[in-house]
Amino acid sequence: MKEVAHDLPIEINDRVLAFLDYYQNGRGHATMEVGLERAGRFLPMIERILKEEGVPLDLIYLCQAESAFEPRALSHAAAKGMWQFISSRGKEYGLRQTWWIDERSDPEKSTRAAARHLKDLYTEFGDWYLAMAAYNSGPFRVQRALEKTGADNFWTLAEKKALPKETINYVPTSSP
Repeated sequence: MKEVAHDLPIEINDRVLAFLDYYQNGRGHATMEVGLERAGRFLPMIERILKEEGVPLDLIYLCQAESAFEPRALSHAAAKGMWQFISSRGKEYGLRQTWWIDERSDPEKSTRAAARHLKDLYTEFGDWYLAMAAYNSGPFRVQRALEKTGADNFWTLAEKKALPKETINYVPTSSP
């Protein structure tokens, strides 16, 4: 893994290795395969937008974790699209939602919104892994966990179980 070029620092720990095994050899293999097949249609567009917005290309893996690159994905919490925007966050980043149209399902517009949101989270936290955690669970929750524990990085928050289990699993699942 370290021999492949990445624009985020590669963290290798037991949590990351467990997810790597899960997606290579376990039940997650089929999900990964479906997402990667679907991704082919969107990769050039996503890469272009991430570059234009100055966001690390490795963050493309968030789209796999969020929806397996499914533009029509809808979560139990009503998050929608490839990047799984809830209604209010989508509106905050300019995604129109009317009776007839929901731009959260528009691959290009939602990718632009996701890139801007991630860049804002990075500006707030100064760390891409914390930005990823905040993308999943919200910036307030991450900030509160940092203050409560005195931690200064995602991996320490994960060790201390200071974030929801979904978020603790989300970052290594979404990492390059």
